[in-house]
Amino acid sequence: MEGVAYAASLALALVFAVAAVAKLRRRSGTARAFASLGLASPRALALGVPLVELGLAVGLVVVPAWAGIVALAVLAGFTTFVVRALRRGDPRGCGCFGATRPAPMGEAEVLRNALLALAATLAAFAPGPVVPQPLAMLAVTGAAAVGTVAVSVVSRRRRRPDFGVRQGPTRGSPAPTLVGLHHDGSTVTLVAFVAPGCEGCDELRTTLAGQQRPGVDVRVVDLDDESAGAFAAFGVVAPPFLVVIDGRGLILATGPARNDDDVDRLLALR
Repeated sequence: MEGVAYAASLALALVFAVAAVAKLRRRSGTARAFASLGLASPRALALGVPLVELGLAVGLVVVPAWAGIVALAVLAGFTTFVVRALRRGDPRGCGCFGATRPAPMGEAEVLRNALLALAATLAAFAPGPVVPQPLAMLAVTGAAAVGTVAVSVVSRRRRRPDFGVRQGPTRGSPAPTLVGLHHDGSTVTLVAFVAPGCEGCDELRTTLAGQQRPGVDVRVVDLDDESAGAFAAFGVVAPPFLVVIDGRGLILATGPARNDDDVDRLLALR
């Protein structure tokens, strides 16, 4: 039992270390993701959170029992945050691993945290650093592999088709109200929904910045506390996402988009 508990502690330490390094490597994106979640002092958190994670990683190696208890409390707090976001239908991502994911928080995060909490519980029973037996390492490695596959399956189910989620208003329906958006009867409007710390969103921003099409206007809606209502009104849960609106205010096309080909494809549906 001791060998399995400490092996689980080492595995959990690795997860925290990877998450911390990813956040530190993408501090600006992590800060934007934290800001979009409405968290206070996002820049400070973008440094403080990974430092805490690194501290936990070290603790899980050196004093696994105490660090396991702290890790369990941290994971419980974050899981509560995710569950509340899911109940609100919040489309924002967590920035958990350097804010690289465009998808919102979902069931995959809950499952992942439950598995990590199990590892933290085992770590709490480890009396101290020991040399894990090969069988203990094999058991923990196998469990980690199964857990990774399970989280991946849940995540992929959430993301089908394309970027993965059935979202956006129905084609031909009136477009929801958007502050500053007016319909003149002729101009087509591209409304791009993007989020902080999202690589695909950054690509779409760059793509649209170079767009110069006659009769086509471009609006970019960046996810934050003020624009969360617009995301909800348009039914967007997984940016980057593009909505094409005609001059009468009717939805012409919707879909995930990153590059010129994606934009051309959606405009061709007019």
